[in-house]
Amino acid sequence: MALFGHLSRLIAARAAENGSRVFITEPDTRTALRFGELAQAVEALSQVLAQRGLKRGDRVLLLFYNGAAAAVAFLTVAASGGVAVPVGPDCSERELHVVRNDCGARFLLAAAALAPEARQKLRAFPAPETVSAAAELRERLPEDMLLYTLAPDTARHPDPPDDTALLMYTSGSTGAPRGVMLTHRNLLAECGNIREAHRLESGDTALCVLPLHHINGLVVTLLTPLYAGLRVIMPPRFSAGRFWDWVRTERPAWFSAVPAVYSILLGNPLPPKEELSCLRFARSASSALPVPVLREFERRTGVPVIESYGLTEGGSQITANPLPPTTRKPGSVGLPFGNKVLVLREDGSPADVGEVGEVAVQGDNIAEGYYDNPEATRELFRDGLFFTGDLGCLDADGFLFLRGRKKELINRAGEMISPQEVDEVLYGFPGVELAAAAGVPHPVYGEEIVAFVRPRNGVTLSEEAVRQFCRERLSAFKVPKRVYCIHDFPQGPSGKIRRRELAERCAVVPASGRLPDSVM
Repeated sequence: MALFGHLSRLIAARAAENGSRVFITEPDTRTALRFGELAQAVEALSQVLAQRGLKRGDRVLLLFYNGAAAAVAFLTVAASGGVAVPVGPDCSERELHVVRNDCGARFLLAAAALAPEARQKLRAFPAPETVSAAAELRERLPEDMLLYTLAPDTARHPDPPDDTALLMYTSGSTGAPRGVMLTHRNLLAECGNIREAHRLESGDTALCVLPLHHINGLVVTLLTPLYAGLRVIMPPRFSAGRFWDWVRTERPAWFSAVPAVYSILLGNPLPPKEELSCLRFARSASSALPVPVLREFERRTGVPVIESYGLTEGGSQITANPLPPTTRKPGSVGLPFGNKVLVLREDGSPADVGEVGEVAVQGDNIAEGYYDNPEATRELFRDGLFFTGDLGCLDADGFLFLRGRKKELINRAGEMISPQEVDEVLYGFPGVELAAAAGVPHPVYGEEIVAFVRPRNGVTLSEEAVRQFCRERLSAFKVPKRVYCIHDFPQGPSGKIRRRELAERCAVVPASGRLPDSVM
């Protein structure tokens, strides 16, 4: 069960117990916000929002890069009884308005120091006022915020269930974005699960490089450290050129990243292992981490990588591999912590050990459903379970192995192929930094497999060499018929590669069935 019951009580408890300890450090600005100062800032900003008419259940859009101000903004809205709706500053103007209109947001809080192109997206909103989290904390929290009032109190929109703290919109990789409703109870239960899985200690320091407008960054590397009383190093965003400097200077015990980050780090110079001795583990989530990437990272850094599996609808983590010296299984996303995980056949019966089926989960961290979308809620939240759409299997020890998504399977002449299996082989080819397989329409086979790869710096990739590498490791019908070398991989806010957008680049195949020689 979740402790505290409400984020406001968690903030108060940390201020009382650890008030003088630093909670967030911004390595670039050297801003350092203590637990006690966090509580002060939240209280001061809460009063400002109350004076402007914020009421329980009101949705508040948040537009920030990572940092102390972003943390204060989220925690203030949630602690005040509002519903925080984080949106990435890099989203398009259309995406911002889709979310605003869907959730019926009454307010928007944004960093005053947003880049001009981010501010431009707000041009259709009424003029903002400048607010400060707490005048007495100007030296600790110098960044002002902009408060936009988007709708009058009389504007009606469906209210989320009581105790909803967060409305997190999915990336929309399988359709229109949906607002996932997570309560205080969900989030606090999830923090307890993560703390248990990773055996987090109060003396640990976490490095947060994933965006707070994504569930992984927000829950794993902001709320869980708050829950466990940890210090967080929080730069505004991930930087391959600065990453190892942050590790050497700030000495974190762990960090959470996505597979693309590991591939990018491996494509850049790595420090000697002895300079990384502070790291107890590195955590990977969001999508499957190819085993070749995991093994190379561990070999070159000496840092164990803990693969995990998370969902926005689960408040983030569902399963995780245990920390050393307990057994870890490369290629597996680990064991459930605080959740019940089932693998089900099409008829709903439990799959046998090793048999692939749909993954369904249950736990106190599972969301209430999708905001103002009863049809999608009924479809995926059934019988006390959330049906994830992910395919996987359990081994005899209860470890979960993912096998792709139901909607991403490639149907080539009746053969169902998981693109994840092809990805795994592509990442084994020397010099590949990012890779993704996808299915494109084909007049003869229904769908055909193509692959997209990005080379590491200074590497030239040969299409035929990559295809030959795949022929030696895959059945003939699984070998990509074309390999396209590209540099601009479309990715969601979590770093997950959007296969659908890649496939659209060569979706028009002539009647001859010949795939294009190049794509944009």
